[in-house]
Amino acid sequence: MSTSLHPMLNVAIKAARAAGSIINRAALDVEAVRISQKQVNDFVTEVDHASEAAIIDTLLTAYPDHGILAEESGSQHGNPNADHIWIIDPLDGTTNFIHGFPVYCVSIALQVRGRIEQAVVYDPSRNDLFTATRGRGAFLNDRRIRVSKRTQLKECLIST
Repeated sequence: MSTSLHPMLNVAIKAARAAGSIINRAALDVEAVRISQKQVNDFVTEVDHASEAAIIDTLLTAYPDHGILAEESGSQHGNPNADHIWIIDPLDGTTNFIHGFPVYCVSIALQVRGRIEQAVVYDPSRNDLFTATRGRGAFLNDRRIRVSKRTQLKECLIST
């Protein structure tokens, strides 16, 4: 992790990795994970809830005056009127996870006065960490990533 990162981004990375650790342990025996259905084809697991709790604990320990909008609990935590609001999806791709398909991630963003300023997407199965800071660009594992300059669909890679 780069020491030149914004302190709040560093805390988000710590939170994402904590959640990723919970997810990786559960992925070893995904058949034992308890699953609930929120809506048709919309699932939530005990892993979602445990990961969310780890993220909330990490963020509010570092920034107790911040607010948190959490997907799985469907509620706000901390200060709902704060200028700084964390938006979290602790297991983005639950359906893939419960089917043993390792394409899921932990997503955390920091909104400051209505604008997203920091973001982390962590893929625990591959240990890939995507980060972004407004005005400083986006990175994958500390390497700068950029949007393609291609403008013609026939020149683009859509999937393999």
